[in-house]
Amino acid sequence: MKVLLFPVGSHGDVHPFTGVAMRLQQRGHQVVLATSGLFAELADRCGIPFHEVGSSEAVSRLTDNPDIWNPRKAGRLIAREVILPGMRLQLDAIRQLVEPGNTVIVGSGLGFGTRLAHEAFHIPLVTLHLQPTMFWSVYQSPRLSRHSLLGNNVPRWLKALQFRIGVWMMFDLNLLRECNSLRAELGLPAIRSSWDMMHSPQRICAMFPEWFGPRQPDWPPQTIFTGFPRWDEQGISEVSPELDQFLSSGDPPIAFTPGSGHTHATSFWNAAIDACQRTGRRGLLLTRHVAQIPKNLPEGVRHFAYAPFSEILPRCAALVYHGGVGTLSQALAAGIPHLIMPMAHDQPDNACRIRSLGVGDFLWPNQFKGRRLASMLERLLSSREVNAACQRYAGLLTSDDGIAKTCDVIEQLQP
Repeated sequence: MKVLLFPVGSHGDVHPFTGVAMRLQQRGHQVVLATSGLFAELADRCGIPFHEVGSSEAVSRLTDNPDIWNPRKAGRLIAREVILPGMRLQLDAIRQLVEPGNTVIVGSGLGFGTRLAHEAFHIPLVTLHLQPTMFWSVYQSPRLSRHSLLGNNVPRWLKALQFRIGVWMMFDLNLLRECNSLRAELGLPAIRSSWDMMHSPQRICAMFPEWFGPRQPDWPPQTIFTGFPRWDEQGISEVSPELDQFLSSGDPPIAFTPGSGHTHATSFWNAAIDACQRTGRRGLLLTRHVAQIPKNLPEGVRHFAYAPFSEILPRCAALVYHGGVGTLSQALAAGIPHLIMPMAHDQPDNACRIRSLGVGDFLWPNQFKGRRLASMLERLLSSREVNAACQRYAGLLTSDDGIAKTCDVIEQLQP
């Protein structure tokens, strides 16, 4: 079987697809990873055939735009700069790569071109959703921003109305006309909402455990829970000798990362360094964007570009981060407390779920200052209840293999 995988986004979005591609390849299938040219080198190191869909420059333009972290503007930006140009690029790639009668497509919810190819060319399609926010519900609704009006006491009809208005403002105004024009070219009927394109009508993998994002009555019935994928370049990228020495040379440090695509995180790093000095704890600063890091770091605080979280987080005391679900899953598996600074996308919802699990807490960006960060870290690190909850959920993930379960679902659609 040939499997075409179309991740969309930053490293946190591409890593799960890469892990699935490697496992499918090990099972004897032919795979192609089709995404931004930014990830060609990663695919090469993993031994995965690669097809460029969009340039690395396009990703850089997106991550350099501060609106990507603004909850009121991020959706529209993604619609215009990611989904819209990606539709035709993905369709063109599928036309080039498909082997009729022997191909399955694995796509992201933002990959509208994969859904179009499924409908127009009758190619089996599996959609991978990495976070619960991709499943809208009028029952337990996702928390999409700090000032969300979607609490449990809000009537369901009002939740549904807010959702329709939100989709119309963020996506339909930017996508629907062009999407329906392309559908007409392919001989497909028009749709009324661009949200219809987010899910495969055949199979959807919810790539998180049900205890993290419980199924709601109005979720698509073709949804299957497969668990966190937790692939993070382990075995591909090594922990440097310098980082290994730092981790071994004192008390477990607090790890800090604002996400792989965050290029506007100067205030995050300033607060992190201040908190380390206030608490007297060592700090591990992780980002590929070196220009954000102050040149003269205090003693006990070190910067490193990247290392697999699965290898370093078990050697850390806590993780302070943006709330991305891939990083979140690694911290859960490591059994350490979380402190999240949610900004946009799925981050506010993930932060609320972490708080409800009892394994951590969060501060909104305007609250994320050194003094308050230090106080909250000390509370989390000294709490027996937090530590017990961290160990409990780490235990649940010990034998969980989300990648294997996802591959099982994909193989079930083998033509």
